[in-house]
Amino acid sequence: MTEWEPITAAELQALLDGEVERCSPTLRAFFSTYRVDPYAVPFRRVGGLEYVWVVAELPAGRLYYEDVEEGFEVGRPDANGVLDDNGCNQLELHHALTRWAASG
Repeated sequence: MTEWEPITAAELQALLDGEVERCSPTLRAFFSTYRVDPYAVPFRRVGGLEYVWVVAELPAGRLYYEDVEEGFEVGRPDANGVLDDNGCNQLELHHALTRWAASG
């Protein structure tokens, strides 16, 4: 068993490139509208604060990649800019975008 290490910016970019390629043209266009250069934000998990990578700012909230669970999710930051844990959905990018494109 290997020890967990946080994803690097370069690894995240490579992951995003692959995930975007698997999206439909409609989802690619949706993502490109809201995509941002990835940046880390505090994330409240049981046991304390960690960090996740925001990859898009959607009308529904911030689309982020959570590298412990290795998935994408959307959340709204609290007044201090902290995102709360939304569970262990481990969504692929196209699943997260489909969910939020339909709701937004």
